[in-house]
Amino acid sequence: MGNTDYLIEVKNVSKKIKGRQILDNISFKIAPGRIMGFIGPNGAGKTTMLKMLTGLMFPTSGEIKICGHDIQQDYEQAALNLGTIIENPEFYNYMSGFNNLQVFADMSRQPISKNEIMQTLATTGLKGAEQQKVKGYSLGMRQRLGVANATIHQPKVLILDEPMNGLDPEGMKDFRNLMKNFVRNGNSIIISSHLLAELQEIVNDIFIVNHGRQIYAGTMTDFLSKSNNIVHVEVGGNVLVAEKILQEKGYQVTNQLNSLEITINQNDHDPRAEIAKLLVENNIPLIGLKLTHYSLEDSFLNTINSDNQKRG
Repeated sequence: MGNTDYLIEVKNVSKKIKGRQILDNISFKIAPGRIMGFIGPNGAGKTTMLKMLTGLMFPTSGEIKICGHDIQQDYEQAALNLGTIIENPEFYNYMSGFNNLQVFADMSRQPISKNEIMQTLATTGLKGAEQQKVKGYSLGMRQRLGVANATIHQPKVLILDEPMNGLDPEGMKDFRNLMKNFVRNGNSIIISSHLLAELQEIVNDIFIVNHGRQIYAGTMTDFLSKSNNIVHVEVGGNVLVAEKILQEKGYQVTNQLNSLEITINQNDHDPRAEIAKLLVENNIPLIGLKLTHYSLEDSFLNTINSDNQKRG
């Protein structure tokens, strides 16, 4: 590996296709042991960025390094450190899982033994199904084989484009575990997916692109902390009286006809005990009190909507 503290380095990357600006001045870094979610609306430039990360397309300007190796100047060394899964991987259905993996291993640029193939199949949860024909594999098993194929040459970096499409809940859980196991050894992953609830379960960092421009780059924790939480209050008495009491105490209250919503910052303490005490002291029956945390999807949509409004 090259001399670097980052496994992926993207610096001032722009891409034009037929005169159209697809990406404009994109920069980010991914450290060892991190999973980054690369997200944005349809047409934002996500697929173009992933193609450039894998060397299928080159930037108009800027540079991309994988494990310290420039993807354009030193493609072979950069590629040795890369594994990819693009949506649902394609395999030879009439062949077994083992034979499929052996074909891909033979196509790699390094010697891979049968024992290493078996170890990879075992690591990805396919032990016992290695001699079964792939046409009999479930979608979850095919995804496991896709991970095995992407990691058979022991890359440091995985580039994944919509890898969870079509998976059932069990398959989703298995996939999350595989990804977490992969980065435990100091490897890194970049995932592009529309399944934001699933991304929230596994990513450490978030990069958001909109209309080809970078609008957020940072940790998941920091991103979610910029959004608000909502306390839902349902009372048995006069809602307007309850609203006035809470507002007089400084709460930001929205009247939803039969209930109240109180907006609080993600970093603020949970105010539910104080709200309950306040209402009871004022003889207002409390029926329900629930705290809703903003999800990655909520925060993402708010961020995109805000950016679109700024653009007019």
